[in-house]
Amino acid sequence: MLQIIKCILVGLVRGLTWPLGTGGRRRVLRILRQGMNTAGFDEVIAEIPTPRGAVRFYCLGDLPLWRAQTLLTKEPETIEWIDTFDDDEVLFDIGANVGVYTVYAAINRRTRVLAFEPLAANYFLLNRNIEENRLSNTVNAYCLALNDTDGLDKFHVRDTGFGSALSSFAEAVDHNGEAFTARFEQGMVGMSLDGFIAKFGPPFPNHVKIDVDGIEDKIVIGAKRTLADPRLRSLSIELDAARPDYTDAVIRDIEAAGLTLVSKRRSPDLDGTPFGNIYNYLFRRPDQDGDKRQ
Repeated sequence: MLQIIKCILVGLVRGLTWPLGTGGRRRVLRILRQGMNTAGFDEVIAEIPTPRGAVRFYCLGDLPLWRAQTLLTKEPETIEWIDTFDDDEVLFDIGANVGVYTVYAAINRRTRVLAFEPLAANYFLLNRNIEENRLSNTVNAYCLALNDTDGLDKFHVRDTGFGSALSSFAEAVDHNGEAFTARFEQGMVGMSLDGFIAKFGPPFPNHVKIDVDGIEDKIVIGAKRTLADPRLRSLSIELDAARPDYTDAVIRDIEAAGLTLVSKRRSPDLDGTPFGNIYNYLFRRPDQDGDKRQ
């Protein structure tokens, strides 16, 4: 909650000091930080060089900065996948966090993105990163939890800090399938992906990325029509290989929609960490390319 309050205060300070320019605004924030003895007001703009050109990330705190700095190395398989998209295709980024992959996919107007991020602190930074890269014409972010049904429920927040993850909608279950005690219960609207598309008629996704840390099965169940639509070319979903019953059931549901598993990868940097069993599973529509199951 403290991080959310800081987020609001930073926004107010930015608005009130806008005539001073970036340099003046940062000086005011530095004075506030020193007077209040808190590091939460640090504004860092990280400019990350990529093959698509420089990408800028607005960071408040160490975790968003780390996410920006590891854009190309934390999930190299995700970067490689995004690089296969054709210009003007549509990506749905479900569990976008602060938007590092959202922004990378859209930079230089290569891909249109709809990003979904329920956590309030992350949603602020996600939108700020869209603004920082001048992508509002091609990227739209929604503070919405994708699920298997439509309705109001709670987003069980494990950590309210900027850039944090491992929270869950409707049930407090983590990426290992284990219950946890939420630090904060945030009100949230949940919708199935099929329901969202049917109700609002957004651009239809050619690619879907799911990284939600716990309710992947519900999101897939709520997306049956979307996954079966031939316009959807590929799906990348993060799953726990140490939970074979759960993960295999999710894979079966995806393949029942006509997609084929072509790879299961993660960065070797995860070796020996608590996330060493977490992989990105990539599915493609048959006959879209020459990929084969690996």
